[in-house]
Amino acid sequence: MIESLVAEASKCQFCGFCEFACPTFRAVRMRHFGPRGRINIIKNFNGKISEEAYRGVMTCLACGACDPQCPAGIKITETIKAFKAYLIRTM
Repeated sequence: MIESLVAEASKCQFCGFCEFACPTFRAVRMRHFGPRGRINIIKNFNGKISEEAYRGVMTCLACGACDPQCPAGIKITETIKAFKAYLIRTM
């Protein structure tokens, strides 16, 4: 489960096209509150997560605005949503 999420997140080239479509990133302007930051948190997940990173992931609205912006075709919303579910089950 987590391996497939990390694999999907690893496709990210950090272009940033997704960020300005994200309402939470536009409101807060902190990287971990945007799709690119959240994907980076998933990509680097080692079984532990800081409170701030957890807050960043959990504030995703799952609105899907970031998905069409991704030139790498990452299923950003689906990946973040699945990661949130994983964290809720395991943490």
